[in-house]
Formats: sequence, structure tokens, C-alpha cells
Amino acid sequence: MKKRYLSLLIASALAFAVLCGCSGNKPGTVKDYLGNYSYAEPAVCMVYEPVEGETDEAGNPCYGVQYREITDLDGLLSSGNTLLIYLYSSMSNSGAEVTAAMEDVAQGYAGRLNVVMLDAMEYPDLIGKYEIESVPEFVLIKAGQPDQVFGSGTYSYWTVGDVLLWLQSNGVG
Repeated sequence: MKKRYLSLLIASALAFAVLCGCSGNKPGTVKDYLGNYSYAEPAVCMVYEPVEGETDEAGNPCYGVQYREITDLDGLLSSGNTLLIYLYSSMSNSGAEVTAAMEDVAQGYAGRLNVVMLDAMEYPDLIGKYEIESVPEFVLIKAGQPDQVFGSGTYSYWTVGDVLLWLQSNGVG
């Protein structure tokens, strides 16, 4: 009777773990690491999703790029999701054009790539890890591959088109 009870208990625990997703440390979706809408946080993810409360004439949801606060940056960076980190400086107001272009990238690559926007002033460890010399800068993280740095400081002049070509050369298409 004890063996039967113990077997039933183990089977129930395993079933519960599978159903609730509690078994192991499997990576989550990007949204598992995101919180509220925010345009002021130093770490946000540009998410292409339905805009709350907005519909077209037929009643279909309207989509747009929303800025979501990142609640667990370390978890997101190690989640196995394909990420494009866009490092900028809050001390400079010259990045508005690049930020707008990154919104287009977030929309165009939705489902294949997630754009993470980080204020370089708040993340000196990442600046050191990737040997960032200037911002804006871009880092591509793909599961099973070494992280890649765009190297904006090595260009005398670059465009977002150059960043898109770099993404393609690194297997993001």
C-alpha cells in the first residue's frame, strides 16, 4: 500500500510540475521578463503587440510598438531568446532617430528578434563585458552562438541599413 501511495504521490507531483511549467529551468518567453508600459525606465523591451483600447473600423485590434519595463534583465539575457540590445546614452539627446529606427526593427522582426533598449549609463558591467567604446551600440544574442557586437565605433559613418545588413550576416533574417 505504501508503494502504491508513494507512486501515486510522485506521479501527481510530476503531473503538476509539467502542467504548471515548474519543472527544471527551461527558458521562458520574452514576456515572462517584462512588466508595465514604461518610457522612462533604463531597461525596456520594444514589443510589437496590440495597443490597449485601440481598434480599427472593423473592430480589429491595432498593433504598435510598446515599451515594456524589463523586470529581470539577467533572466531575459540568458533566456535563449534572440535579442538585439540597443545601448544608448540618456546623457545625449541625439539618439531619437536611432530609437525610431529600432522601433521599425522591433515591428519588422516581431516574432524573430526582440529589441532590448538599455541606457548604457545604468549598465557599466555590460559596457565592460562587450568592450563598448561608444553609443549607440548594438549587441546580438542568439542561443547557441557567441554574442556579436556591431562595432559602431569602428565606422566613420553608419546607418540603420548597416545594422540590418549586420543582422542578416549573423543569421537574423
